[in-house]
Amino acid sequence: MRSRRALLSLQTFPDSVPVRVLEGACTLAIFLGAELTVQVPELDSDPSSWPAVMGAFPPDIPDIMEALVAESQVNAAATSEAMAKVAAKYGVPVDLRRVVSSTYANPAPVADLARMHDLVILPVPESEEFGRSCVKAALFDSGRPVILLPSQGRQLKALDRIVVAWDFSREAARALVDGLPLLERASEVHVVTVTGEKEVRDTAGRKELEKFLSGHDLHYSLHEVALEGGHIGRFLMNYAVGVDADLLVMGGYGHSRLREFVLGGATRDILHDPLLPVLMSH
Repeated sequence: MRSRRALLSLQTFPDSVPVRVLEGACTLAIFLGAELTVQVPELDSDPSSWPAVMGAFPPDIPDIMEALVAESQVNAAATSEAMAKVAAKYGVPVDLRRVVSSTYANPAPVADLARMHDLVILPVPESEEFGRSCVKAALFDSGRPVILLPSQGRQLKALDRIVVAWDFSREAARALVDGLPLLERASEVHVVTVTGEKEVRDTAGRKELEKFLSGHDLHYSLHEVALEGGHIGRFLMNYAVGVDADLLVMGGYGHSRLREFVLGGATRDILHDPLLPVLMSH
């Protein structure tokens, strides 16, 4: 099972992503034998696309927006150049696409394009306003696994050790299967079930899980650990860091409020400050 096409959707506003994210994406592409489709957005220079300002506002708003557009164009050009250089260095085929975006971009095109790829790679968003909507769209609307690459913490350079969060749920099962192309490369796969946070429904049984893992020739070990206070997402992250993992694989949880998916607690915790790369599936 190998991924062939991966979508890397970057951000250039308000800041560009660091080169280490581009390097991590190329490392993943090599592991998976995939080519990268890279979206590099820049702010739309058409004033009609700018957000409406209600009430009294400074008369220099157009000047401010023009400056932001110019900055995003500079960032987009620099990001495109950096991506081309990193891809050439790693020998990864890249389909580089410059796209125009509004300040409050509609995340639907990311999800739509993601459906035509095997997985989505996203930089961890630095704020709620910029990037979180794209993460939610990719996770809940694309039907594809999402790999989040943080700008700090552990950089993805190897896949020697992977931690899989397992609670026998649908989301965990989806993440386990979606992660197989990477898990099959790992020297160690730590499958971790956290107790004390919620009821774990285990009607299939541990032996069935072992049969599944063995059937894919994974070098695995099963662990059951008790939640020692705090939030489950932070607990899983700290556990993965504690065993020196290169990647955390987990289900992406959420619940619907009318037509919008709202991130579940564990997923929200992971997005807040991930210490290593994370694969999520819903």
